Amino acid sequence: MKDTDSTLAQFDVAGAERLEKIYLTPDVVQQREQIFQLLDVKPGMNALDIGCGPGLTSLALAQAVGNAGHVEAIDIAPPMLHLAARRCSTQPHVKFHQADVLQLPFANASFDVSLATQVYEYVADIDNALHELARVMKPGAQVLLVDTDWESCVWACRDEARMRRMMQGWSQHIPHPQLPRTLIQRMQRAGFADVQVHTIPLLNMHYSINTFSGGMMGFIASFVSGLPDYGPQLVADWQADVSSMADAGGYFFSLNRYVFVARKP
Repeated sequence: MKDTDSTLAQFDVAGAERLEKIYLTPDVVQQREQIFQLLDVKPGMNALDIGCGPGLTSLALAQAVGNAGHVEAIDIAPPMLHLAARRCSTQPHVKFHQADVLQLPFANASFDVSLATQVYEYVADIDNALHELARVMKPGAQVLLVDTDWESCVWACRDEARMRRMMQGWSQHIPHPQLPRTLIQRMQRAGFADVQVHTIPLLNMHYSINTFSGGMMGFIASFVSGLPDYGPQLVADWQADVSSMADAGGYFFSLNRYVFVARKP
């Protein structure tokens, strides 16, 4: 199965709507606002939203560049593009494309700023993808990449061995589950300079489906239960264990987002 096929399978219509709900939880909204503050977006700029998902960042970019600017947004999953186009229906200066990061449908030096959240960890050929990103950025342009190292996850439970096994299974859903560890060097090799790294934690102190961890629990369970030697019972026991930590006032979840900000010389 190709990388694009694997990602498309994860984001069918139901998956896209499920992910949109997670992106709209208060903790993720707050995190997205913190990340956006690191972007130097000005009115009149041309902006690129890579892996736009349900269009929340596309809308924020559109509002920041104003009617004098322009936003191009890409995703490989049609259900995501449908949600994004609907969200940005009042923003005529935003255009959406079904496209792969290895073949961006734009001319050289097209953009002043670009943003990609949780995208490049899904791409096996990441080095060529980053070179392709550099190609479409103008000299002096800013890029911002957000990726996760799932080994930074801290999740309270009673059965630590089962938790480790679940996280090991979940790490198989992407080609680069520890991408932040090598992303500075990869960006530099692709031609980016002045790479700065910021850490923004997600912290949930109570269990609720209206939090990142509460929403992601279902995503993780769905993926891991289909792996060989895992199965639905193991996953159900894990879900029951983690969610029941709230009964004793002991629910705790923390995960780091790593934000890489750089310039094209």
